[in-house]
Amino acid sequence: MKQLFSMLGVALLMASCTEDYKDWVNPQTNAPEDSKTVNVTVGSVAETINLATAGDTVQVFIPSVQVADEAVTTYEVVATNDDSSAECSLEVDAQGKTLASELQNAVVTLYNANPNVERVIKLAIVSYTVVNGQSIKSNNTADVKVKPVGPVIESAYYLTGSINGWDNNNQDYKLTNDGSNPYDNPIFTVRVAAPVDGADVEFKFTPESGLGGDWSGCLAASETEGKFNYNNVGGNFIITGVAGAKFYDITLDMLNQTWSYSVLSFDPFVFFIGATDGWASPDQKLASQGEGVYTGYVYVADPNGWGLEFKFQKRAGDWADDSQLNSNNLTAITGDFEKGSDNIKASAGEGVYYVTLDLSANTLNAIKVTKMGIIGDFNGWSGDVEMTWNATDYCFEATGAGVTANGWKFRVNADWAINLGSNDSAEPSAKINDLVANGKNIGVAGSTIKLYPTRKTSETIYCTVE
Repeated sequence: MKQLFSMLGVALLMASCTEDYKDWVNPQTNAPEDSKTVNVTVGSVAETINLATAGDTVQVFIPSVQVADEAVTTYEVVATNDDSSAECSLEVDAQGKTLASELQNAVVTLYNANPNVERVIKLAIVSYTVVNGQSIKSNNTADVKVKPVGPVIESAYYLTGSINGWDNNNQDYKLTNDGSNPYDNPIFTVRVAAPVDGADVEFKFTPESGLGGDWSGCLAASETEGKFNYNNVGGNFIITGVAGAKFYDITLDMLNQTWSYSVLSFDPFVFFIGATDGWASPDQKLASQGEGVYTGYVYVADPNGWGLEFKFQKRAGDWADDSQLNSNNLTAITGDFEKGSDNIKASAGEGVYYVTLDLSANTLNAIKVTKMGIIGDFNGWSGDVEMTWNATDYCFEATGAGVTANGWKFRVNADWAINLGSNDSAEPSAKINDLVANGKNIGVAGSTIKLYPTRKTSETIYCTVE
């Protein structure tokens, strides 16, 4: 009997464990929710948005959200220009609309405020649709065509400030572009002489229509560095005096509402660099003659087939914008040089040129040396012993010249307009290592003469006589 009860106990225990185990391997669960299906599409607005006539809000794309349940969709939009070189964010509501002011800021950031040009803004649109607690992401694109609100740009502006007694009828400092449509070229410039005492220059810009006392349309300094405001809103522009400055070049960008200035201090040399030496060696130099005028001789060649092109640099080897002198920032290039797309070109072919560069007027003139001659007492100051150019040594050469100590000179193209003589004020007949324009007669005798005019290996123009 005792054994029977024991067996019954074991059986009951096994039955109980089996039931518990079944409950554990088959727990009660809730059925999963069905995943939500959302279809978000975006259409482009066909018409061009003219912000000059638009209302407070504008449609930048047309959204369509298809979902079975109630849902809320929001958008994150990144706007880019047509070549994707610039981007900015754009606040857009659930209907694909934005504030007109937001779109204006975007087109100015991506392009500029030219009201005459239709711009295409590319939109990368990320949508987030929330359905019953689930957020579903979609990606779309659209284009929107926009014409911004442009500022009124006049044909000229005038600097009014401390250097002209704050007289806004004064027209001494006129800022102009190149005379073209100001919306095509909104860059206006003027050169102002720096005060000799090194004082600051403080000013505003008066539009041409405001000359004679109307300050309401003046351009004034913004709180943002390098920016300006229209309608005389803001403070005065200030150029802090720079020691040694001769001129300040002031630039206005009327579309981007920016201003800047650079300092001209007229260093001793300006450096030539170009195809002649593979754009690698700014060794040839023009020398300062004072007041921003530089003169000298340069050899222009094209050994690599790159064209007879070159630039000048204020600082040798420095390609910064304020160091370069090229077709874009020289007002006039005349004579045997001409403007290229950016580089300057020698229009009279390979050879040596006599160059005059005036940084106070931003002009460049060149005369090709078709004949470098020697003339003096030895030939009765009549006719020239013609020299030949040695492109390897950068010198003109003549043999058998027979010059005497009675005096002689070099001259260009058989004309006295451009000539070289001695710079020795104590003993004019002896100096040959510092030749200058319209200098004194050279008094050294010899028959083999070499003239080194380009300052390539020296800071002076010099010659040797043997």
